[in-house]
Amino acid sequence: MIKIVISDISLRESEEVYEARLSFKEKLETAKLLEKLQVDVIETGSVSDSPADAVFIRTLASTLEHSSICVPVDLNKQSVDLTWDALSKAKRPRLNVVAPTSTVQMEYRRQMKAEAILPLVAEITEYSAGICPEVEFTAEDSTRSDLGFLTSVLKAAINAGAKYITLCDSVGELLPDELSKFVASVYESVPELHNVTLSLHLSDNLGLASAAALAGIGSGVRQIKVSSSGKSGTLSLEQFLNVIKIRGETLGISYNINDTTLQRTSAQLAALSGAGGTIRSTAEDMKQAEDVALPEDADINSLRDYIAAHGYDVSGDDLERIYVQFKEIARNKKVVSRDIDALIAETSGQAAPTYQLRSYVINSGSAITATAVIELVKDGIAKESISTGDGPIDAAFRAAEQIFGVHYELEDFQLQAVTGGREATGDALIKLRHGGKLYSGRGVSTDIVGASIRAYLSAVNKIIFEERGQ
Repeated sequence: MIKIVISDISLRESEEVYEARLSFKEKLETAKLLEKLQVDVIETGSVSDSPADAVFIRTLASTLEHSSICVPVDLNKQSVDLTWDALSKAKRPRLNVVAPTSTVQMEYRRQMKAEAILPLVAEITEYSAGICPEVEFTAEDSTRSDLGFLTSVLKAAINAGAKYITLCDSVGELLPDELSKFVASVYESVPELHNVTLSLHLSDNLGLASAAALAGIGSGVRQIKVSSSGKSGTLSLEQFLNVIKIRGETLGISYNINDTTLQRTSAQLAALSGAGGTIRSTAEDMKQAEDVALPEDADINSLRDYIAAHGYDVSGDDLERIYVQFKEIARNKKVVSRDIDALIAETSGQAAPTYQLRSYVINSGSAITATAVIELVKDGIAKESISTGDGPIDAAFRAAEQIFGVHYELEDFQLQAVTGGREATGDALIKLRHGGKLYSGRGVSTDIVGASIRAYLSAVNKIIFEERGQ
């Protein structure tokens, strides 16, 4: 599997895009959410002469435990010194030497010529590598740069100690196949790239950034820059990760992100960045999609097409049983997508369960990390596991995965009350993606955690049953 490094640049963009600027508290909360999501690298804005910039980086350095903190520096030693003074206490510090490499960027934005940029890149990268264990070099507007000059700059940066090289499609005009050819040509011109990690920063002006990123990965890229702010044209964190969730296993691509918290954390990040309108629009779109259902007089072929379009693969016998229940529901109410998901979960692929739930204990609260102890029975033998997580349900799923010895991609998780009052019954619907197919499971309990675990086990048991070929 190809392991991709995810670098989120939302905090950097919040400084560069005026309408996306965040308060000190909002920036700190954004960084905490990104680390909880297990983002590999969190890139901030640069450190200027303002004391607030240095204070924020120092605070971040003492707060984050796992994610790298990447801070851009300008092409002068004063910028490096000022930044390193604030960043040096971080667990995983990274300096990002940023320089323009296209004529338009060099002359019109920096008022500098190519012959002045090249020696500065070598000097500042070497100086940065002498004080920081991890240095990145970013070539702005790479795709519009002269290949000969770009080659010289990248070689200079690598020879000076850069371990990460970022190429930028700043205008976002390259098609996926064009980007793939561009990356291949750079590799051919700069063989030293094979000794470092190649990174991509893509604008999404054509809506093809995710496809372009996949093309880049196929050509040797191993770090992708994304943004969770929703305020810039950079490739969206949630969009890219959803693409990898769907096609990653087929393409042999993996990452460190915690899938079980992606949707919730993305909503929190969007709310912090002021993209609430985007979230509301998405919610409205989901509601509209939920209202669109198969009509009561839909035939079995229409149902089969609907099921296939949503990624399920059911047998002919299961399809017939689902159709009978669909007609019963349609006589009494409008059938929405959740109804059909639930019918598939209840009907398709039913088999004797490999794993059965014996017991579980959850410890959770506002002042402690959620912990789950779960006991499952397989072939008459009980197995117990304990795990922490981002909430009780995430902890329970992680504990179960330790027993399975396999990580299953969580495609969707829905939870709703099916009865009213304090003793309301929870109905959980889980969708897992494995081997390019969807498997759904359903669980009902007065305990929402219990309902969720039962739904999860139902889907996992279907996967195992099918893999055994019974």
